[in-house]
Amino acid sequence: MDIEEDIVVSKEKALDLLREKKVPLSVRRHSIKVAETAYKIASRITKKDADKELVLIGGLLHDIGRAETHGFDHALLGGQILREEGFPEKYARICETHILGGLDKSDAKNVGLPERDYLPETLEEKIVCLADKMTMGKKHVSIEERFKQWFEKYGKSRILVKSKKRIEKIKKEIESLL
Repeated sequence: MDIEEDIVVSKEKALDLLREKKVPLSVRRHSIKVAETAYKIASRITKKDADKELVLIGGLLHDIGRAETHGFDHALLGGQILREEGFPEKYARICETHILGGLDKSDAKNVGLPERDYLPETLEEKIVCLADKMTMGKKHVSIEERFKQWFEKYGKSRILVKSKKRIEKIKKEIESLL
């Protein structure tokens, strides 16, 4: 057991770090809403143990990389920031796997990220990823609404279509655990 993985991160410490890194206020507000949604989802799960504190703090920190960029690489930068700050790896993984519905190696390469999988694997990674897709700004939206907005803005690209299928699969998996 890695002792660092047992470190407890408080909500206050997470919010302080977002302010310290100068994450824009609109992104901080979005992150608070994502954290609340993730916590609600985790609280409803009955067929498996979901770490509610991890999804709460992970939801708060998932977009910390937006302090530096709003591109796809904000996920990697977020993971890097959290590692540099001494946060357990599980928080960095939430940052790195929340984009779209996760990215496989080919999608990552196509958007300019290092060629590896950025797919949510743990239940907590999947919960934060889903909560993020259900939150547009501070507004709760359906997966359909979220992707409709992206399709209108960016076109119905292969990567967005794959992402929608991935997030629908994650949603179905999580709903099976309620």
